[in-house]
Amino acid sequence: MIEFRYNVTNEKLLRRRLLCTALPDFLKQSLQNADCSSRVDWQVELGDTLLFDCAGIKRLTQAIASYTGQADILEFRLKQSPEALRDYYSHSSFFHGGSILLPIKALRKAATGKAISETLEISFPELVTSINFPISLTPPDSNKTPLGLLMPYSCDHDLLFANQIAIIANIAGEVRRSPLSWLKALFVRRQGSLRQRIPLCWNKIDPTARIHPTAVIEGSVIGAGCRIGAHCVVRYSVLGNGVHLHDGAKVEYSAVDDRSWLMHDLVLYRSVVESDVFLIHGPYQFSCFQHNSAAFATIMMDYRPDTRNITIHAPEGTRKYQGRFLGALLEEGAKVFGGTLTAPGLTIPAEREVYSGINVVRTKELMP
Repeated sequence: MIEFRYNVTNEKLLRRRLLCTALPDFLKQSLQNADCSSRVDWQVELGDTLLFDCAGIKRLTQAIASYTGQADILEFRLKQSPEALRDYYSHSSFFHGGSILLPIKALRKAATGKAISETLEISFPELVTSINFPISLTPPDSNKTPLGLLMPYSCDHDLLFANQIAIIANIAGEVRRSPLSWLKALFVRRQGSLRQRIPLCWNKIDPTARIHPTAVIEGSVIGAGCRIGAHCVVRYSVLGNGVHLHDGAKVEYSAVDDRSWLMHDLVLYRSVVESDVFLIHGPYQFSCFQHNSAAFATIMMDYRPDTRNITIHAPEGTRKYQGRFLGALLEEGAKVFGGTLTAPGLTIPAEREVYSGINVVRTKELMP
């Protein structure tokens, strides 16, 4: 039996969310849903900065169960394709030598006493998606998303990338257990291969959600009490409870948490929106909006035409992100007002209000 030991003690993570679920609850559910049975006895210590999902724990369990060496201590590194490492991990302080050092240690219960240590490499299969933007923007490329989450937390941008991985991994797992989605895909009148149509035919919609008949919902989770207006599109996304999408809003590859509002015709793409967030105009892409933040008619740049690395300002200092696209991070209570332009990778500090013009950035005074 493989026994996992984990407890969220990192204060920064206690307030964050994964797939519209409090992070401690999400991680606990992932451990409960993973099959940890094995013929060998190991005790696995998961670092309190590790982000993971059920698929990640299953892959870790498989790696330990298949180990036949003599080591009493196992450590782990994540090895993915260069494209996946570039887009999801390249900014991380744990990224070294083409792989990710994971804060995981496995101890053999029936130790030999020799204290031999060995490092295992873990990898996930990847979903490959062609990216064919106009050549005037960027050359053709592909996105490779790991179908499982094992990611050490080093800054809040990790929650953006972790949610993007978890969304795809969750859909892949659900589709495998949904014969109805396979059946629908056989008869749906839509272009694309059967493999492409199947996940689009899977949805998990709470019966209390109010969805306009002209809205398009594909491959998504819709929480209780959501209101989705006319001509909205929700594709490969997760909506929490009480989310409002006004007429024409479009959400793709994103997580939108409880009670957040996306106004008319807004486009949200590959982003994370925590609870009680208000967004209008847009579009907002590759961005993260923490609890109680807001953006009004703001242009959030997410691409550097000079192809240089995007700079991220983390608590421990600046980092270089090697991926092609990264928008802004609005911390809790931050608000960006009409006419402002934010640089790629910019972080707006908590409770900061940003207006257009010269010398008009100010900190909101809070009541004692």
